[in-house]
Amino acid sequence: MKHPVFLFHQDQWLKVGSFIGESLRQRLNLRILAMSVQSWHVHWVSAATEHPVPAVVKCAKDAVRWGLRPGRPIWSDGYDKRFCFDDASVHCRIAYVERHNARHGWPAKPWGFIQPI
Repeated sequence: MKHPVFLFHQDQWLKVGSFIGESLRQRLNLRILAMSVQSWHVHWVSAATEHPVPAVVKCAKDAVRWGLRPGRPIWSDGYDKRFCFDDASVHCRIAYVERHNARHGWPAKPWGFIQPI
């Protein structure tokens, strides 16, 4: 990495999730099925989309940079993407993300933009 690690403080997690979710919904018309924000990374599950993954990730990253205005880069290059090809794998991914929220004592779906499958 070119810059020191940037960590989201726990009191920013809900705000960061809002920046991402609202941007993905409004700009790309994505349906967000699950999301969790942590100190150094974000998980989300979205419904199928016509947008290429790099465009979706850029939208999310830009939303957080714009919202927080940290005055420095906050993301590293790259990301992990996983595709789900059946209902069982979608439900497993959603459960995985929601468990992260439960560990923080949050509801499984702490943002209003999260939609059912």
